[in-house]
Amino acid sequence: MKKIPKIQKVPKLKRKPKETVTSSVALTSEFENLELEKPKRRFIPSTKYSHREITGKIAHHILSVALPITIYILVGIFHLPWIALSLVILSKWQIFVVKPRFWWANIKYSAVDLIFKLSVLALIYLSQLKIDALISRNSLVLEVLQILLVGAYLFWNIHLRKQTSTTGMRLQALFAQTLSLMAIMWVGGFSGPTIPLSLSLITSWIVTYSSAQHVLYSYEESAIPQLASFWAIFATSLSFFQSIWAQNFVFFSGLLYIPLMPLVISGFGALAAFSHEFVEDKQSAEDFTRAQIEKEKQTLIKQVSTGIGIAVFLSLLIMIR
Repeated sequence: MKKIPKIQKVPKLKRKPKETVTSSVALTSEFENLELEKPKRRFIPSTKYSHREITGKIAHHILSVALPITIYILVGIFHLPWIALSLVILSKWQIFVVKPRFWWANIKYSAVDLIFKLSVLALIYLSQLKIDALISRNSLVLEVLQILLVGAYLFWNIHLRKQTSTTGMRLQALFAQTLSLMAIMWVGGFSGPTIPLSLSLITSWIVTYSSAQHVLYSYEESAIPQLASFWAIFATSLSFFQSIWAQNFVFFSGLLYIPLMPLVISGFGALAAFSHEFVEDKQSAEDFTRAQIEKEKQTLIKQVSTGIGIAVFLSLLIMIR
C-alpha cells in the first residue's frame, strides 16, 4: 500500500500591522505648536485726521480773522494804506499757484472776493482821510463806520465767502457791488483825491460785470458774457447819471455820505436775479404747479413795478432839486 503523504501545514501569513490614522484633532494640535509668522500691520495716515491738514485749517481761520484787523490798524492808526493794499493782494496768492493758463479763470472766479476786499479797504482809507481833515469836530460817526466795515470784512471771510449756493453767491455779488460802487463814488469827490470820470465809469463797468458774472455762475447759463455785459452797461449808465447829478444823502452835517445810485443799482440787480431764477428754474420745474408759477409771476411783476416806480420818483426828485 502506498503511504499517503502528510499534508503540509500552510504557514499562516502574518498580517501587516494596521496603519494608524492620525485624527484631525492630532493634526490641529501639531499645527498649533508651529510658530506662524503673522503679517505686520501697516498704518496708513488718514487724511481726515492729518495733522498737516488740521494745522492748515487753523492757520487759515487765524489769518481770516487777523487780516481785517491788521488792515484797520495799518490804515487807521499807522496811516500805511499801501502796505494794507499789498496784504490784500497777497491774500489772493492761490490764484497764481496753478499753471499760468489757469490764471485768467481763477481771476474771474475770485473777482468778487477781491472787489469786496478792495472796496472795504478804500472806504476805510477815505473815511480816515476825512477824520484827519477834521479839526474841531467829533469824528465818532466815521470811526463807527470803520468798525462796521471791519465787521463786514470778518463776516465775509468767516461765513459768506464760503457759501456756494445760489442765494449765497447772489448775496456775495450784491454786497461786493454795493460797497464797490459806493467806494468809487466816494473817490469821485467826497473825500480825498478825485479820479477822472472816464476811469470811474470803466471801474464801474468792471465791478458790475464781475458781479453779474458771479451770480450767473450759479445757474446753468450758456450766455453768461452777453447777460453780464448787458447788466454792466445798464449799471454803468446809472453810475454816469450819479456822476452828472452829484445827488446823494449826507448825514451828520456832512460827515457821512451815501450816494443814491448804488442802492438803486443793487435793487435792480436783485430784481434781475429773481427774474432769472424764475425763468430758468421755477418756470421749468416739474414739482411746481401752474398755480404756484402764476403766483410767483405776479409777485415778480409787483416787485419790478415797485422798483421802477421808486427809481422814477427818486429821479424826479433829483431833477427838481
